[in-house]
Amino acid sequence: MPFTSKRPDGKFTNADKVKMFQQMGSVAAVIALALIILIESGYAGAQMELANMGLTAMIVVLAVSLIGSMYFKNKK
Repeated sequence: MPFTSKRPDGKFTNADKVKMFQQMGSVAAVIALALIILIESGYAGAQMELANMGLTAMIVVLAVSLIGSMYFKNKK
């Protein structure tokens, strides 16, 4: 679902922002799970270092999405 503002001024509401951060976190969690399965099962093979870097990036994205979601949820 693309995010476009439905308001006449074109700005996102805090609820829209929270929803975007939650969806970003959900996608990052699924990608991180896939990377964990690749690493632990040994299918990553020669790309083990790349898979580890991807997993680290997904952990950072999860942290950012959690912080962003909490920030806009509590913002008035």
